[in-house]
Amino acid sequence: MVELILAADIGGTVIRVAIADLQGHILEKASTLVPKGPDARAVPLKVLELCDALSTKYGGRRSISKVSIAAIGPLDMTKGAIVRPANMPYDVVPIMDVLCNYFDATFILLNDCNAAVIAEKRAGAGKYVDDVVYITISSGIGGGAILDGKLILGKDGNAAEIGHTVVDMSIGMVCGCGKKGHWEAYCGGNSMPKFAKFLAENKYNNINSTLARRLREGTYNISAKDIFDYARCGDEFALIFIDTISEINGAGVANVVDAFDPSIISIGGSVALNNVDLVVDKLKPFVEQYALNRVPEIVPTPLGHDAPLIGAILAAIDPPPKSVFKTL
Repeated sequence: MVELILAADIGGTVIRVAIADLQGHILEKASTLVPKGPDARAVPLKVLELCDALSTKYGGRRSISKVSIAAIGPLDMTKGAIVRPANMPYDVVPIMDVLCNYFDATFILLNDCNAAVIAEKRAGAGKYVDDVVYITISSGIGGGAILDGKLILGKDGNAAEIGHTVVDMSIGMVCGCGKKGHWEAYCGGNSMPKFAKFLAENKYNNINSTLARRLREGTYNISAKDIFDYARCGDEFALIFIDTISEINGAGVANVVDAFDPSIISIGGSVALNNVDLVVDKLKPFVEQYALNRVPEIVPTPLGHDAPLIGAILAAIDPPPKSVFKTL
């Protein structure tokens, strides 16, 4: 029977799953929304459900010899769990505690952005350099860094949690993690509507565009996508808001440039990739304005939305340090 890899990218909003061979070729893949209940076990069980659907023609679970999970952090590597995620309604998501019961396999666990930067280094924007940073601007904001050819992990495997670096100490928007002033609290997709509402009610309460009115009324379920759609239609407040978060994003990326001094920065995540002109392109001038170090090339990831999933597959083939949770 053929031996296969089960790879999963568990994000704040979407779960992506792939079945690949041991050479890394993707045979099947699918995606679904992150379940919101009945409890945290629903998340790894959804991975299992997608695995069963994708692997049937190859022999089902028995064909899986490696399970590689790329997940949002923070991660508790000893328990194989996501702990206190800013963009999930759970305190602990017991990934490995659930999945280890269903497979006779080697298990790999790593942060989704660490997986993505591995993919960038081996198959994406960072193929020809030793120093590459991957940034996701999606439901939340995160990062992964390879410096001098080595993945930066830190003592707990949670290095490069750049979305939780502080970019503001005056307004003090509350992040999903509960702390104030974090980059993610202003520019993460889940937080953008709250920040926009704050500005519409306070700093720009004299602007009466459609978006500004709807935010103040509070009767409309405004999403990050809605804000970008209003901006493309020329809504005055939406355009001001995009300029505001562009400066904050630029400051955040400048912090990354000064902290890591990469040769290239690759940006992924749904907010960025679905709005390259309004996110990636517009933050670049502010990086030049705020960074001390020489600013590297900043590009949208050529791997698209699958960067963390591809990285999970590559990690199964050649596991990075601290990522092996259980071996056969």
